[in-house]
Amino acid sequence: MKTEITGNRFVKNTQHPLKITGLERVNILFGKNGTGKSTFLRNVYQAQSNDFHLVVPERGGGNMLYASNIFDQENKENERKSVRSKNWDSQYRERSISRTVAITQSVGYKTLKKESVEEIDAETIEALFGVFLPEFTAKFSETQPYSIEFYRSDEDNNAIKITDTSQLSSGQVEALSLAADIVTQAVLWRNEKKCILVDEPDAHLHLDLQNRFAIFIEEVSKKFDIQFIITTHSQALLASLMNVCESIGIVCLDSKKEEIKAIQKNDNFIFSNLLSSDLALSKVIGRKIVIVEGNDDFLVWNQAARNQNFDDIAIIEAGGGDILQYKTYTEKILNAVSDDNNQAGITLTDRDKKGDATHDTNSILPIKRLQCFSIENLFLTNEVLQSIKTDIDLNAELDGISSSNPDDTADITNIKNDKKGTKLSKDLIKKIHNKIDIHSNTTDWRIRVGKVLGKGRPTGELLDFLGSDIVDYVWGEVATAAE
Repeated sequence: MKTEITGNRFVKNTQHPLKITGLERVNILFGKNGTGKSTFLRNVYQAQSNDFHLVVPERGGGNMLYASNIFDQENKENERKSVRSKNWDSQYRERSISRTVAITQSVGYKTLKKESVEEIDAETIEALFGVFLPEFTAKFSETQPYSIEFYRSDEDNNAIKITDTSQLSSGQVEALSLAADIVTQAVLWRNEKKCILVDEPDAHLHLDLQNRFAIFIEEVSKKFDIQFIITTHSQALLASLMNVCESIGIVCLDSKKEEIKAIQKNDNFIFSNLLSSDLALSKVIGRKIVIVEGNDDFLVWNQAARNQNFDDIAIIEAGGGDILQYKTYTEKILNAVSDDNNQAGITLTDRDKKGDATHDTNSILPIKRLQCFSIENLFLTNEVLQSIKTDIDLNAELDGISSSNPDDTADITNIKNDKKGTKLSKDLIKKIHNKIDIHSNTTDWRIRVGKVLGKGRPTGELLDFLGSDIVDYVWGEVATAAE
């Protein structure tokens, strides 16, 4: 299996070198139009056609019929490379079926049908078509030239042979041709650890077929020990491949970089979370993106965003993981789907976050640090407390907690001395909330803080605890809304 590949790609009509490292068994090249995905695959194939097979299923061909002249092309290296020098193939359907028919003949139908050939038999091949297209049945014919035939069941469960592409939808034709092409090459290259390049297979595939294609790719890859590199614009296909493939690398193409490392399997859960947030849509409609550290932060900001006075934002929760990784991968996705390098949002961290990354003011999602220790401290601000009861005496309430919970005395003292900079444990913030917020039906401190934030641009202690950088970005010049 290849761990890296090099080639050239065209970006804005100019050729640029590209090296991709960290490749896995199944790999996805993900990026916007113009980043050179297709030209890169073609150039890699043209330079090393003995180790790579290029699949270009772009709207090509008529009937799925065997044609001897087409297979003659496939037997000649220069002609085989010539027809794959463009990003479309006008005879793709005929080419994929002709290769399937001819290669199964060359292996020997009788042997393939009745005896195991290095653990490959006709039933295995037929079953793979069923993985991708369960409503169809693939069978090798019983008579010469031992062509592959496709059947579909009618309403009475009778097997109807497919004899013309007019019997199928455009997506079904493309799917059958695509499956034939990939399965045939996998049979030829079984256990040789070579690589199949597939250029944008999702063009004609419904979401359900994209999911089945992902399962099909994983089955073929494992069964024949074949590596795949697949280009796509489809987040649905990307998500499906990430879900079903045991070994997968994701390459977010950046037109400015000459070397890109694939994102590895252990980081894919982050990528899955980011895909579900529909970053591309947020970028297009100008929705501000705010990455937050954990569930407490998410619930506070999500509650704030529910208020009609609050500007629409896309909130991404890092799930208590490495928020800097979320920032990095979010920026990779945004670079892959848009040429706009202007600020798209912020990465909101606690005050205790350290490191050079906290000073990246020129990035797409610069880090902005709370001026209080963490999101919990916002509950102690005058603005939040006064939303509960205007005459609350915080120190008196804290003394009441300390008297009934002696183990918390030291922490209570620290809070009284510095409520902005003291770390609050989850247990202690709950005790404080339960003691103070007995005057309303709000049962969660995060909901209380979120509701106050949602009313309008923060002022006073709430502004001080959040910090002007965060307030200026999230609220802009929005005037404080009436309570």
